[in-house]
Amino acid sequence: MAAAMTCMTGPVVAQQAERTVLEALLAGERADYEVTEEFARAVPEAQLAGLLETLRAQIGPIEEITLEDGAGTLRSAGYQVPVRIVLDAEGRLAGLRFGTPEPLVADLREAVDGLQALGTEVSWLVTRGDEALAAGDAAHPLAVASAFKLGILSVLVRDVRSGKTDWDRVLRIGEGHRSLPSGRLQDFPEEAPVTLHTAALLMIAESDNTATDLLLDLLGRDTVAEELGIAPENMLSTREFFALKADPAAAQAWRDAAPELRPAIAAEAAVQPPDPAAASGQSVPGMEWYVSLERLCELILPMTGLPILELNPGPAYGLGPAAYKGGSEPGVLNFTVALQDAEERPVCAALTINDPGLIDEAAATGAFRALLRRALGQP
Repeated sequence: MAAAMTCMTGPVVAQQAERTVLEALLAGERADYEVTEEFARAVPEAQLAGLLETLRAQIGPIEEITLEDGAGTLRSAGYQVPVRIVLDAEGRLAGLRFGTPEPLVADLREAVDGLQALGTEVSWLVTRGDEALAAGDAAHPLAVASAFKLGILSVLVRDVRSGKTDWDRVLRIGEGHRSLPSGRLQDFPEEAPVTLHTAALLMIAESDNTATDLLLDLLGRDTVAEELGIAPENMLSTREFFALKADPAAAQAWRDAAPELRPAIAAEAAVQPPDPAAASGQSVPGMEWYVSLERLCELILPMTGLPILELNPGPAYGLGPAAYKGGSEPGVLNFTVALQDAEERPVCAALTINDPGLIDEAAATGAFRALLRRALGQP
């Protein structure tokens, strides 16, 4: 859960003033603080009141506030919430952001206890070096959505490190690469030049689907499928995935077909650009990228420290340098993070949720952050 944040230039007033305004906000005492015109336009009063009411309902009464340079943590009996507050030189509220409420847990066991209720099928894994600290169905492949892009990056990084190719190599966008957002390359003109580094960066940091298909075309489906542990005939491009999802008859034909016929059905469905509205529905069982958490950790750990993977830390924000890639579509959610603990030991934490209904992403994010903290805090 997050509020909009408006940046404000100029000096920031004393820390006690920030605390006073934050306490008034949390207490619902509107008369005890003022807001800048810019903040009022960005976050209307009714929206701000609703946000604060939701926060109070989620976590209960605030028992402790810690702040330093405008950033800190709110704590209730059962949760902690990252907070950032900015005041202008006159002490008016100019910026405010609340992070996702994170349950307070005593240890890793308690953190794991809250995971199973997040969905119909849930798997989790925490490793430190060669040791599994916590695991639940971690060897069982579930749908992971865009987290499959770790397989593409892994192949690409291996090719670059071996000298087979170079980050500066230029690819050109073809019409068949053009997929649906997320991302931005779908709006680039045909034949636009893109380096391998730019395509990889966009694929990971922004989950750009057109960049993904561009790299998949270069590296080869069979190679990427083997990297992920997926049967080659089930290795869809993102354009094919969206095209099948947008056409229930084609999706059913693909699911019912003999394995050797599936690639042709997917290619035919993707001849025309997929319809965004039709492709936005619930995940289709069996028609996804099914990868185990054990494999995702095996893929991401050797790439820890790669700047491309650290640009968007996702749910690991604020917990130190972290390699991250996740994935989501309706009914599917994955978080995969690799980082180091205080003793510089490699840690991987991953969570996948599959559910035919709606997944509470905020609850999952909070539970995963609690898992991460406890994994990093293990003696």
